[in-house]
Amino acid sequence: MYFLWKTTPIGIIRISCDGLMEFADDVLRSRLRLYSITLSPEGRKGEADISIVLSEENLASDVKKTVEKHFPAVFKPMGIRASVIWAVPERSIAAILSSPHVWAGIASCSAVLVTAGAAGFFWVMFWGAAAWFIVHGLNILVRKFWRA
Repeated sequence: MYFLWKTTPIGIIRISCDGLMEFADDVLRSRLRLYSITLSPEGRKGEADISIVLSEENLASDVKKTVEKHFPAVFKPMGIRASVIWAVPERSIAAILSSPHVWAGIASCSAVLVTAGAAGFFWVMFWGAAAWFIVHGLNILVRKFWRA
């Protein structure tokens, strides 16, 4: 999806939503979670306004202030006026139970338990968890050395 930014004498400048989120995520380089970015076509003085929604779980106020100062400074040379919006993620049982992934997991576990028994279920869970931890660890290593 593209955000329309401005029309120039040369043509229309478009900014990709995914590209803008990836750029903002690279600027963060931390454990903050980026939820969304919204961009209005034109704000004051011909600048585009961007709103960045970040997770505020367990953050010190000095970290928040640093992020709130850093984002506008990064986006200003591009003609984008940035503002940070802090959000608390919703964690309720209704949100979890509405996910099709949860129901697929429950159905899969039930099918293994019925067909393979308790011993089969144990080994499926054991090797699945082992594979998850290996892949997760490799993903962290790749991300760490890829950005370095």
